[in-house]
Amino acid sequence: MILFWKSGSLGRLWIDESALKEAIERCLPDGTNCRSIQLFGDRDLLNVYVAVPSGTKMPETDVLRRPVAEALAPLGLNVSVSLVAEPPEAAAEKGRHPLFRSPTFWGIAVGTLVAIFNLGLSGLFWVLFFGFSAFGLAWLFLTTAGRERLASFLDNFEE
Repeated sequence: MILFWKSGSLGRLWIDESALKEAIERCLPDGTNCRSIQLFGDRDLLNVYVAVPSGTKMPETDVLRRPVAEALAPLGLNVSVSLVAEPPEAAAEKGRHPLFRSPTFWGIAVGTLVAIFNLGLSGLFWVLFFGFSAFGLAWLFLTTAGRERLASFLDNFEE
């Protein structure tokens, strides 16, 4: 998301939220992370919400604020840090590979196992063959990139 910062004689100034979060993450100690930020452009104030895993000792906000304020000082932003307790399941969730957190992955994995069980390997092969063929033909004729690829392929035969 892009946050509105302020207006000036040269126009409006916007700042990227993900870039700010990334800069803040580099300043935070291990085990903490930047949950969200709020920019109050009229006061040049950046409110940073830092998540601390539950069950750990909460650090002092000044200890967290000082390195973040030093990193963002060239931008002219004042920094305020608020601590947020992170639920224990959120920490466990981060430990898993992103692929295993994807519902799409689990849908495809279980669907493939059921297809192998019901259709056998040869049936699965034919389902995948015709499925990928239909996808490829649809991509070739329905997308701009596919039509360009087809046109460049046909141009080779015209010469």
